[in-house]
Amino acid sequence: MIRPGGIQRRTQSARKATASVRLNRPRREPRIPLPLNPGGAVKGFMLFLIFVLVLGLFGTGLIYSYRVATTTSVLGLTEINIAGNQRLAYGQVLEIAGLRLGQNSLGVNVSRVEAALSQNPWVEFVTVRRELPDKLFINITERQPSFWVRQDGQLFFADAKGDIITQLSPGDSASLPLLDVAPELGDQQDNIQAMVERMNKQEMPFALGQIAWIRISESGQIEMYLDALRLRVRAELSDWQNEFNRIETVWRDLKLRGETGQAAGIVASDGKVWVELRQKPAAS
Repeated sequence: MIRPGGIQRRTQSARKATASVRLNRPRREPRIPLPLNPGGAVKGFMLFLIFVLVLGLFGTGLIYSYRVATTTSVLGLTEINIAGNQRLAYGQVLEIAGLRLGQNSLGVNVSRVEAALSQNPWVEFVTVRRELPDKLFINITERQPSFWVRQDGQLFFADAKGDIITQLSPGDSASLPLLDVAPELGDQQDNIQAMVERMNKQEMPFALGQIAWIRISESGQIEMYLDALRLRVRAELSDWQNEFNRIETVWRDLKLRGETGQAAGIVASDGKVWVELRQKPAAS
């Protein structure tokens, strides 16, 4: 309805319709206050402190027990057994490993002892075993020297492959053949090792101990000199195994005829073997 003066007035029915429209808001639930229990919180905190204290005492006890076990003289070493050592003396092994009799057995770091011994050039492989309460076992595999090798004017021990082990020291008296490999030929380890193996198995006419020197020249030949027999032997590197088989046959024949002393040299090449006779002194 419009009243005089232009003001619109709502009817009663319109006011009722407007009043009936309401927002559907969620109803707030009343909050329930949590019960306070100061005594329970204190009790839990005290239990936590007790647990930490017990754990600390337990750890301290373990540390103390370990220190006692690794320092007590009851577990002192009374026996250190060393096997396999030839170049290294018993005292040298103990010095390198940092061991002594009376040392606490549990205080010995086995891994550290193995690492220290492995650093020595003569040691190829080593194992250390502890036997409580007072024993230690060390088993060493040493590198075996087969040659001398000259480098920069110095002599070195070398193994069956020609790999250098260590430099000769004053007092070393081993008699080994001198190995000389031409640098131009590159790696000859396989040939050298196979040759040593055949000599050790007595599958060649001469033993390694009879040889004064072995030379593998840049011309592709193996040459060796036998000092006691004053004999020079030469073969082709490319077919050295078969060449030395032929040399062995000829050498056996010379031995059967008693003529080895007349031979100054044996040369094998292209499947053939030549014997160089020693020159007889001229008659005066």
